[in-house]
Amino acid sequence: MTLLQFKRDLETALRLHFPSARPSFAESRGVALTCRAELTSDVFLAVYFNALTGNTSYALIQQGQRVAGCDNHRFWHMHPLHAPAQHISCDAPTPGEAMAQLAAAYSQL
Repeated sequence: MTLLQFKRDLETALRLHFPSARPSFAESRGVALTCRAELTSDVFLAVYFNALTGNTSYALIQQGQRVAGCDNHRFWHMHPLHAPAQHISCDAPTPGEAMAQLAAAYSQL
C-alpha cells in the first residue's frame, strides 16, 4: 500500500469510528507516517506506517500505556484490552478494521 492510500484510508476510518478525535499526522522522507489522534486528555490513538518496510502499528494509549492494539512486529498480532502484553496472531487488518477494533476497546475503558 502506498503512503497516500494508507493515509486516506486511515482518515476515513478515524472519521467513521472516532468522529470527535483530533488527529495530527507527520510524514518522514515520504515513506513513513505517524498519527496521533487525541480522544480525551489521557487517551489517544497512535498509528505508524512505513510504505517501504510494511511496518504498521495501531495502539490505544491510556495514561501513557498501551492498553490495546495490533502490529506486525515479527508477525501480525493483536494486543487485547486488559492484556496488552499478549500477542495473539491475527490477519493483517485494514486501517478501517484496526480502527473498528480500537473503537470497541475504547468503548470498554
